[in-house]
Amino acid sequence: MKVNEKRKIFGLTMTRRAWNNVLVYAILIIMVVFWYVAPPVKEEAEQGIKDEAAPGEVIGLIPDDGNLREIQIDELRLVLEEQKWRCQNPCRLSEKAAESVVENWLALTMEPTSQTAENLITDVYFRFAGGEEARVELYAESELIIRLPNQQQSFRVKEFTASQLLGH
Repeated sequence: MKVNEKRKIFGLTMTRRAWNNVLVYAILIIMVVFWYVAPPVKEEAEQGIKDEAAPGEVIGLIPDDGNLREIQIDELRLVLEEQKWRCQNPCRLSEKAAESVVENWLALTMEPTSQTAENLITDVYFRFAGGEEARVELYAESELIIRLPNQQQSFRVKEFTASQLLGH
């Protein structure tokens, strides 16, 4: 065995291969300890989603923090200008009807449902202050259903019809 093949760390002299084995086993032990001490976050996140969407719990869609700046439903764009909601040209809604549609979206409440979302009506885009954007899918079943993209949970709309939310 050559001299340059041995390494001395903390007073222990071992070959490079022996030190590599020590490091591998030490890392494996650390991984096992962390696996049992702090389980993966995925399980906790799934549990949090289930807790948030408890059956029968009524929740709102848009937070009432005043950050909503624009709603886009197909070609219809409703924009907040000078503290007043206005419809961008071309517009099929009157000023009062445009404000009514926005108020309906802001007041919308919903509850989780196990019903599958079928018969897509349209996608609705919400733009907030700071450049944030959200999209929801509106479905027509025997009742009105909202689904957030990339989520498995659907929500049943309470107290509003599709025509009230779409301005028809």
